[in-house]
Amino acid sequence: MGAGIGEVAETGAGQVAVIGAGTMGAGIAGVFAAHGYAVSLYSRSEATLDRALTDIQGRIGDAVARVRTTTVLADAVGGAAIVSENVLEDLVLKQSVFAEIEAVVSDDCLLTTNTSSVPITSIASGLRHAGRFVGLHWFNPPAVMPLVELVRGEQTDDTTVAAVRELCAAIRKDVIEVRRDVPGFVVNRLQYAMLREAIALVESGVASIEDVDRAVETTLAPRWSASGPLQLMDLAGLDTVEKVSAVLMPELSTAAGVPDLVRDRVADGALGTKAGRGFYEWTPEGIAAAVAHRDETVRLLTERRAR
Repeated sequence: MGAGIGEVAETGAGQVAVIGAGTMGAGIAGVFAAHGYAVSLYSRSEATLDRALTDIQGRIGDAVARVRTTTVLADAVGGAAIVSENVLEDLVLKQSVFAEIEAVVSDDCLLTTNTSSVPITSIASGLRHAGRFVGLHWFNPPAVMPLVELVRGEQTDDTTVAAVRELCAAIRKDVIEVRRDVPGFVVNRLQYAMLREAIALVESGVASIEDVDRAVETTLAPRWSASGPLQLMDLAGLDTVEKVSAVLMPELSTAAGVPDLVRDRVADGALGTKAGRGFYEWTPEGIAAAVAHRDETVRLLTERRAR
């Protein structure tokens, strides 16, 4: 992949091009800038870029000077050593964007997509050099969440994986490798399995929305922050897990569609914090408090784990 990815920040050779300046794109641009990278941030909308710069400055202060903005895609990726794509979750759109990018960038430019649902292999299918294309899935907010998922497509080569690992080390992100390009990768598959059961418990009248959330916040979340699920099974004893599994596994939800509890709220415009109501009623003050609590909790847990 040419010069070491970690050296880009130190030598100024090349730059990071972040394509898409919404919540994730702005956050990712801020992470790279905070770690010394020159960032070119692209959006079709000047208004979106202005909002992104305001958000980035609020998080990293004067380091926002390392971020330049543009509404011209070729200008954003010209000279880039790394590309992070963050456009809408649409296969045709992503393929079109990468076709335009590949026509401009050098052959050793690292191409990454932040998709959470579109198959990596499908996006890469039209590329001339699919071996240098990889999923790099960030979590919201990018500045706070410590982990990224490195997702191999069928044609992703080992040098690309090594380069992404070097990049993530340079920006101090933990990495898990998703060896097969499955929908939802690892984190979202684990998350949505739990969300399905949480909603099933509410829909069947077993517990209230508030109590299901409290069960996670007070017990499962702190337990899982200390040990992953497989390690916890070892700690519990696999003989115990075997016995409990025999009772519980047949009883867990296997629903395959969108839950009515979600579908009905969406149809009613109750979209969550963006609409002021979802499973809960939200005020601007309540949203700010919830976001601050989330970010601070993750920060403290991450710092504790690093010690």
